[in-house]
Amino acid sequence: MYRKMFIAVLIILAVPLQAQTQISGSQSGTLGPGTYLVVGDISVESGDSLTILPGTVFLHTGNYKWLVSGKFSAIGTEADSILFLRQEPINNDRWGGLHFINGAPIAAIDYCVIDNCFLDFSMEYFASINIYNGGQGLYLKHSRVTNANMTYYGGGVYAKDASVLIDSCLISDNFQNNSARGAGIYLVGCNGAQIIHSLIGYNACDLDGS
Repeated sequence: MYRKMFIAVLIILAVPLQAQTQISGSQSGTLGPGTYLVVGDISVESGDSLTILPGTVFLHTGNYKWLVSGKFSAIGTEADSILFLRQEPINNDRWGGLHFINGAPIAAIDYCVIDNCFLDFSMEYFASINIYNGGQGLYLKHSRVTNANMTYYGGGVYAKDASVLIDSCLISDNFQNNSARGAGIYLVGCNGAQIIHSLIGYNACDLDGS
């Protein structure tokens, strides 16, 4: 089972050399398949819906965040994952994570890779995937959340007062400064949360910020 899961979520294929559309700002409707260069913060407004299709790649050109108050669905397949990545794998350039806020319905994320995020004290909470400030919840399946470098509270997934299901995922190699509060997963008030069939490890905290 885990061998099959790793094949699905751990192998990131080279991004195709094709036309890359630049996106930023408010998004709704359908995105993908294809490669997008994220050149600013992305939002999904309350009442709007965004569906991301299998085989879609988002390359973030800076520390840009997704602020989602509407309906969000990113459901890939075993053969065609959805990738949220930084554009440059050097110079510690990282993007700002997925934030589900202001009454956002339960987010559906399946067969996705969320890799190399960074957030500091400019946001309320600080993980690659955040459910807070009224976000209703997260269904995260067959996905990989890795290589985050966070300042406080959570590294891979943070949720507060939300419905959470994490199933058949890898959450690893996330790093957190100044706190010992869940470098991999940090849940607050998430009664009935389920974490099943998943591997969570090699997440680290540095309490003194050194």
